[in-house]
Amino acid sequence: MKKFLSICLAFAIFFSVLPCARGYERGDAFQKDLSAWIDDPQRREYVQMMLDYYIRTDTMVQQALEGGFAAVFLFDGASDNMDDPELQDLTYYRVTGICIVIKLDAAGEPRMIYFNDNASTIPDRPLEYGAWALPEVGEVGPATICDGTYQVYSVYHKGKYEALHMRTEYFDWLIDAVYMTPEGYVKSRASEINVHTRTSNHTSGVGMWSAGCPLVGDGDAWEFWKLVYSVYDTTYGEAFEVDNFLGTITIDRQMLRNELYRLYENEDAVDMFLANSRKVQPEQYLKLCSQAQENEKPEKKNCGRDTDLMTLPCSNATDARSRLVGRIAAGTELKILGSIVNSAGNQWLRVEADGNTGYVFSGHMEKESWVDWLFDKLFT
Repeated sequence: MKKFLSICLAFAIFFSVLPCARGYERGDAFQKDLSAWIDDPQRREYVQMMLDYYIRTDTMVQQALEGGFAAVFLFDGASDNMDDPELQDLTYYRVTGICIVIKLDAAGEPRMIYFNDNASTIPDRPLEYGAWALPEVGEVGPATICDGTYQVYSVYHKGKYEALHMRTEYFDWLIDAVYMTPEGYVKSRASEINVHTRTSNHTSGVGMWSAGCPLVGDGDAWEFWKLVYSVYDTTYGEAFEVDNFLGTITIDRQMLRNELYRLYENEDAVDMFLANSRKVQPEQYLKLCSQAQENEKPEKKNCGRDTDLMTLPCSNATDARSRLVGRIAAGTELKILGSIVNSAGNQWLRVEADGNTGYVFSGHMEKESWVDWLFDKLFT
């Protein structure tokens, strides 16, 4: 008997000192390798980074997950469909985004339960004025909803089929949007914005019409029904009812930014509806950098490889969403105006190339031989 009690005591002590398993807590990092879903490394890095950012910092997303609901993400411009040469005309390019759904599993850990790379978040023809009229504005194009995180509820789209309704809150069906007009653009609010399936193929032309609703799927309804299952059935069961809270949806189009500039022909309008998905505004980003130096006498260096000339000392996959100025070919001679260390600790050079000024990553410059280095030290 004593031996039995000793064994029980030993087990009790052993299990009492084991680390207790805990579920997700606010601020926890979310590391998800998406290499099996997104081939392009830059787009994949961006989505992985921003999923982690939103789950760690967005209060609405955190509250939805903690309540057992879904966190839906739409990253437009992140789909590998961006590489399809047949779909370069953005006028009918409507499978540029990916849709991801995150929920907490039985152990309380965030898990990806849905992925679709045939999504879109912008109207099919945003410059087609006369779709409707706004008071005191007149004729406008379809609504382009602003980036950000919204609440999601169950609804029947136009009373026909299941959809996800985006709202500011339960009794507020209006969300921020930008409308294009012949004179420019206007910021207003839009209602009846639902995430639903596409009824025709994205290249069908005449049959395409989205007045502002994000779309998931490429004419295959089953792709969308799986989304409905992931956010509704796993929470409420199979009997679909309207006005049930489903969680949150986060719209992020930063990877599609340059293409949107060309489509809308108005950079200010695009900046307006992308503003909420920028963690740090570009004009503030330089304040986060360090060791800025200006060259009294500009140096000249050659590129060691093809690289990008950016508006800020960072790539598009960073907090500031730096814009691409142009491509620089390997071997191009650049005028080095100065240098700076960005928020990630990497040195970038401020350069002049082909009449444009911007930043290039210092690691892409041609490496100096020790002879060149010694010559510069002794004679320049």
